[in-house]
Amino acid sequence: MKKVLTCVGGIALSCSFAATVFAGAIDNKTNWSAEYIRTFNRNAATDYADIAAYNPAGTVKLQDGFIINGSVQYLNTDIKNILGGTSYENDEPPIVPGLFGVYNRDKWSLYGALTVVGGGGKVEYSQGNLTTVGAGWTLIGADIGFLPPPGPSQLTAKSYYLGYTLGGAYEINDIFSISVGLRYVDAQREGEGSGVLTHSTYGLVPVAMKFEENGKGWGGIFGVNIAPNDKLNIGMRYEMRTNLDLKGRVYENDFNLVGEILGIVDGKERPRDLPATFGLGFSYWLSPKLRTEANFTYYFNTAADWGGDENNVDNGYDLGIALEYHFNDSFLGSIGYMRTETGISPSYMSRENPELDANTICGGIAYAFNENFHTNLGLSYISYEDDSFSTSLPFKTVKYEKTVIDLALGLEYRF
Repeated sequence: MKKVLTCVGGIALSCSFAATVFAGAIDNKTNWSAEYIRTFNRNAATDYADIAAYNPAGTVKLQDGFIINGSVQYLNTDIKNILGGTSYENDEPPIVPGLFGVYNRDKWSLYGALTVVGGGGKVEYSQGNLTTVGAGWTLIGADIGFLPPPGPSQLTAKSYYLGYTLGGAYEINDIFSISVGLRYVDAQREGEGSGVLTHSTYGLVPVAMKFEENGKGWGGIFGVNIAPNDKLNIGMRYEMRTNLDLKGRVYENDFNLVGEILGIVDGKERPRDLPATFGLGFSYWLSPKLRTEANFTYYFNTAADWGGDENNVDNGYDLGIALEYHFNDSFLGSIGYMRTETGISPSYMSRENPELDANTICGGIAYAFNENFHTNLGLSYISYEDDSFSTSLPFKTVKYEKTVIDLALGLEYRF
């Protein structure tokens, strides 16, 4: 008799699951504010307090006093694993926050930020996905050439790398300013799933797994802002690699799925550094009302310690451009575009949220109710490039598809 798996739940999770915050590289994420969502280009901006994360040396260009800025993003995600014509989809839309603060006085500024620098959300596959089906076939040694029909299933995973940043900037003269900051990263990942093997040698066999990982680390952030004249501004920042060792806690582990598939052992640590990043931006006023900004962000994936997995990837980058038109002193509109190259082939991607190359278009508005209270509204559409790879499993080919729509609201108050 053929051995058949009817998947009634998630069996395991891939090693880089739940990277739901979409903008950025394999692990690094950069969609931190509503201002970013409406432009996707903030590396050389000098207008709102979210630049504490994007252009920290430019914070000295903000007005004197205290500024607090907060954003919330709602992401409508459509992620699919297509296995031999059967589609498995994620059902969970995440919500992502961001908080920034800047205090300016004369030539000095102090700034802080609370952002999701990696991971950043939850995925849920109510009908299972490549992990559940593939792990099941591997587990029972199913006959190649027979694909079981999908059954009801459930798989959940979530991951948050919270970054707490504090730093200061100094204006050397009207042209040059510099910044130094320190970021503390608190990484938390967890996953849970269950399943039933049917028609196996042992009849109906329940399978379950549950685990979590935690890691903490520090990294420096350095910035330079150059303003040669009133029209041109150049922003640069370098985020050092954050050394992270994720310690595993395993609560359920039937057939040692957590260890065999994920490499997670209860009480043991494994390296998963947050790679170093370099950001460069150019902002230029084409006219008194029209500003353009171009950005380049580079991710040093191959220099991180991922326990050898860094050998399977290349460095990645984001490249973008935006236009911002100021209708009057209170109201502006913007559009933007960004190209993302992640540097990873589909066979090594996260099954739950594949890190596909992407093209992003975005737009939005900003409105100042008065000198103190400002708002930002951004909307973006991220079109990921479908990709696929061959397997030895019965479905032969795995195809990944993904799109994301992000709606973001930001509020800023200046004291």
